[in-house]
Amino acid sequence: MRFLPIPKDAARVTLARWLRLNLILLGLVGLVSVVLPVSTLSEKLSDFYFRLRKPQPTSSRVALVIIDEVTLARHGRWPWHRAQLAQLIRGVSQQHPQAIGLDVLLPEKEDQANDAALAQAIREAPNMVLVSKISSSPEGNLWIEPQPQFLAAARGMGHAQAIIDLDGVCRSIPMEEPGTDGMRPAFALKLASLAKPQLAALIAPSDTGVAGVQHLESRAPFVIDFRRQFTPGQEPAPFVVVSAADLLAGKSAPKLAGKVVLIGFGSTEVSDRLVTPVSDQLPMPGVEINANVADMLLAGRSLNRLAIPWQLLVVVLASALFLWLVVRLPGARGLFLLSGILVAGYFAAFFVFLYLHQMISYGPLVVAGVLAAPLAQLENLLIVEREVTSRLQHLRQVIQPHYGQFEPSAEATAGASSSDFGRLHWKLAALKELQARLSSLNAFNETLLETMSEGLAVYGADGLLRFSNAIWKDFCARHNVRFNRLSGISELAGGWRDLASLAHDSAVWTEHEAPLGEELWLLRAVRLPWTSFAETGAVMVMAEDITARRQRDQARSEALSFVTHELRTPLLSIQGFSEVLMRYPNSPASSEAPSTIFRETNRLVAMINTYLEVLRLDSGARPLHTSPAKVSAMVEHVEKVVRPLAASAHVLVKVEVGPDVDSLTCDETLVAGALLNLVSNAIKYGIDGSEVLLRVTSQDHEVTFEVRNSGPAIPAAELEHIFERFYRPTRSESIPGWGLGLSFVRRICQQHGGRVHVSSNEISGTSFAFTLPRGASNVLEVAP
Repeated sequence: MRFLPIPKDAARVTLARWLRLNLILLGLVGLVSVVLPVSTLSEKLSDFYFRLRKPQPTSSRVALVIIDEVTLARHGRWPWHRAQLAQLIRGVSQQHPQAIGLDVLLPEKEDQANDAALAQAIREAPNMVLVSKISSSPEGNLWIEPQPQFLAAARGMGHAQAIIDLDGVCRSIPMEEPGTDGMRPAFALKLASLAKPQLAALIAPSDTGVAGVQHLESRAPFVIDFRRQFTPGQEPAPFVVVSAADLLAGKSAPKLAGKVVLIGFGSTEVSDRLVTPVSDQLPMPGVEINANVADMLLAGRSLNRLAIPWQLLVVVLASALFLWLVVRLPGARGLFLLSGILVAGYFAAFFVFLYLHQMISYGPLVVAGVLAAPLAQLENLLIVEREVTSRLQHLRQVIQPHYGQFEPSAEATAGASSSDFGRLHWKLAALKELQARLSSLNAFNETLLETMSEGLAVYGADGLLRFSNAIWKDFCARHNVRFNRLSGISELAGGWRDLASLAHDSAVWTEHEAPLGEELWLLRAVRLPWTSFAETGAVMVMAEDITARRQRDQARSEALSFVTHELRTPLLSIQGFSEVLMRYPNSPASSEAPSTIFRETNRLVAMINTYLEVLRLDSGARPLHTSPAKVSAMVEHVEKVVRPLAASAHVLVKVEVGPDVDSLTCDETLVAGALLNLVSNAIKYGIDGSEVLLRVTSQDHEVTFEVRNSGPAIPAAELEHIFERFYRPTRSESIPGWGLGLSFVRRICQQHGGRVHVSSNEISGTSFAFTLPRGASNVLEVAP
């Protein structure tokens, strides 16, 4: 079963996709931004800039004279007699201010003397400006204005209107308001223009120059750059503030000299207070709001909201950045970075406010940041939905030939109509059915792979491991191989050249046998066809431990060689004497034939039994059968068995058993077989007419069996290999055999916990010996 490759650009942010998402996001931001909470959010975020800014030093241009609670307590509740207000104005004028603004409405007439006194004080004051206000009464004039005599005495008049936003906060004032006599400037603007004549250009003329036509066009309002709100005892104070009670008491206030002084109410009972961005517990008095405007104008500062084209550009760039981020980094990481960018952008906007005096409306940016992630995820879901539909249709085509028709079960699609198939309900049911099938198939595959006796691994075209089962991991761990790279397997196999030259389009297996310590492993490799799991060029490698198989094959070979060569001599002897007996039954020589045949048969049976017992012992099918054995009887038996062989070879076998050798705890059959093998070898390799010595000695708790002959010496380089399987010294090339007998002797000796010895020289001949403990114990593991 082969699946279609997944397109590599499936997750790429294409230009068309990015532009489409940006247009949708900008449209959503535009729709949401016109809603009240978003505009309010922008204003609130901008208000916080005033609190983030460190307190500014006390203004050197504007001062306040406040009619506060102390003043009202000393001079009575408001309204006062105008003569008393005139006294306050004269007290301020005596401090030589640059201009005076009276933020007190004077619409009603009082007695003539008091009004005349106030008019005279206004006339004598430097650059006196009075205030007017739009009337809230449905009856009467539109404006609440000062009495004509007061207005005639003053240098000008301005309005005290403030713009209250929808959230009830005052953030700006209109530069001018239309009146019956033309456009009326703001009270603070009129006052500041008298102290700084350059500001007079901001005041619109009272008419357009055309007779009878007044100038009614309104200009953009002032965005107020607020200082911190005044609180008694605050340092530094935003303005120089003097209580009206002190001036009425005749005290001097030199700090008012040269400043623009505003006279107004500070008492909570009388003043008209408004909530501002810097208001704390109490709203800010109107006179202080006008003082902030006047100070801003005199200082030449201007605080502006970012122009609409630039604001749109910022929103477009931010939206593009937010979308790129959440599409490229979906999930918690992208959201975390997006949140960080929003916070960093807000503080960047604060520095723009602080140094460039521009206020960025940050609400739309927050909306763009909040909507970017859901919009990207929604678009991803649509892509996934289309991809799931395509994949399910493909799976139906692929799975059906192998596993039958693929349709959701009736239980999974219960309640769905025929029109629902192919829609979301059917897809979810199909995915559930597919998950069940794949889970079952995966469990079967895992069980199959983990129960294999062979190790299995798949390496990609880059040589890195893609998959391996437990047997493979254990194989690599035991042989200290870097199983995560194919090169490590090639090095382990001693440079497996065929592994590197496997054709990419070939399904032919290559094999290699690798001896690893005392184990023999068969390594097989083949190139795999393309799948979504293993791309083109992947290699599957299997490792099988064939040590036991090789040992079985070797045992069969040993048995064959034993039958072919080791049994040849006694069989030939039996055959020869049988022939003499048949041909010459009455010959004197025939009288010895039956006994000879009997002895050769005994020797043959002894050799076969010894060989079979050793094989069974090596395979674990037979434990050692230890029992006390008479050494002299065992030696005598061996001597009788080899006597015909010695006679035919003209060799004399001499036996010496020490007087202190009595009995030995051992497996008598195996020890007798080992001794028989040594004596037979000594006879075969001895010189005609020579002597073979079979000697048994005892020392401490050990018994030594030694067989010595006077044949040719074995070179010293060959002695260390003489007991290895299939090894034969160079002197034995003319004598049939496979070099198995001495390996049998060593195994039998090791099983009894003993050791073997060999020495050879031209003077004393060749001596083979093995030493066994008197109380031999079974050794479970013996090196072959």
